[in-house]
Formats: sequence, C-alpha cells, structure tokens
Amino acid sequence: MLLESVPTIFVQAFALTYSWLNENLVSPFVAFTRGFEFALIFMAAALFFAISVFLLLRQAKKLPKSYTIKIVNLYGELVSIDGVRQTFATHDAAESYARMYRSEFGHQYRFKVAGVADPGKS
Repeated sequence: MLLESVPTIFVQAFALTYSWLNENLVSPFVAFTRGFEFALIFMAAALFFAISVFLLLRQAKKLPKSYTIKIVNLYGELVSIDGVRQTFATHDAAESYARMYRSEFGHQYRFKVAGVADPGKS
C-alpha cells in the first residue's frame, strides 16, 4: 500500500505542477505571442514587396536606352538605306517599323531589332 501511494503522490504532484505552469506561464505566453502573428505576416509581406521592387528596379537599369534596326543585305553586310528610320526609343516602335520594312522591302534585306545601351555610340 505504501509503495502504491508514492507513485500516486508523484503523479499528482506532477499533474499539479504541469497545470500550474500551463495556466501561469504557457497560456499567457501563447496569448502574448498571438498578437505578433499579424505583425509577422505584415512584415513578411512588406519584405517580399521591398525585395520585388528592388529586383525590378535593378533589372530596369539594365534595359537599353534606345533600340536600333540593323539592316543586313543578301550578302550578310550591314547597310544603311536612305529614308529608313533606324533609331527608336521603345522596343515596340522598333519592332513595328522592322515589320513594316520587312513587308516593304521583301527579301532584299533582313531587319533586326537590337538594344543600344548608350545612344551616342550606335
């Protein structure tokens, strides 16, 4: 009987200690940290947005300042045709003009759009 009461006392003491720690230490700590969930999610979203903007701006700096149309004749030589505009500010405009020149000149010339980092050195 005495041997059975020692483990029972130990188990009840452990249960009492566990419930006291849970009520006075763990539960308040968990309730306190729940308030940081929103802040943590908000900070993660803000960090993701900042990194995305940084990468976008860094990539935008690498874009060409202007675009040119390279004209290649049947022999593979770069040529310049009078009256053909070759320098453009946007890629869409250069591509549009290159398509127009392809339809206008047929198979005599090939028109390629190329980006130029420094417009003065085209």
